[in-house]
Amino acid sequence: MGRKKDQEEDGVWQDREIRFDSPVASLELRPGEVAIDSMGSVEDTKGNNGEKGSLSITNLRLIWICTRSAKVNLSVGYSAVISINIRTANSRLRGNTQALYVMTKYNDSRFEFVFTNLVRSSPRLFTTVQAVYRAYDTSRLYRDLKLRGAIIKNKSLVMLPGEQMINKVVGVWNLSSDQGNLGTFFITNVRLVWHANLAENFN
Repeated sequence: MGRKKDQEEDGVWQDREIRFDSPVASLELRPGEVAIDSMGSVEDTKGNNGEKGSLSITNLRLIWICTRSAKVNLSVGYSAVISINIRTANSRLRGNTQALYVMTKYNDSRFEFVFTNLVRSSPRLFTTVQAVYRAYDTSRLYRDLKLRGAIIKNKSLVMLPGEQMINKVVGVWNLSSDQGNLGTFFITNVRLVWHANLAENFN
């Protein structure tokens, strides 16, 4: 009951935040979160060099849990990720080897995470994380608020894959700062879009 209440108060934080050494309960998958892959021999080379752990890749975040103690863990939401690269790292468990570098920014602070797959000759860590993050990153328009985007062309809404137009309402005013702009309102199965009739990029 308490965990459910905490989730309701926090909303969906799993893809938005970076959390260190969280209570194990907060590492459980939330409704709508799907585990895509899990690897049992991954080292957190930057923060816990020499510590073997498991890495779970979900549709919202990366979850690393130390094998020795589950109290040592990471939750890295994809929304905080700036870039993902493959470079050489110095691992206590594998020596100099290829590792996954995840650059992030959260609450005006930058964090770098380095994950090393302890299973030799296995590219799974690289291919899976990069593919899942790419899917998350390219689908932001389905979830996020966007202002002044290139979403209108010739007064028509540029549709997303799988998007369906439900209604188009002309003559809708956007009122702010004691002034108004007359525009057009689109309602689809995934979003609400308004743009000014005199300036398509004002949306």
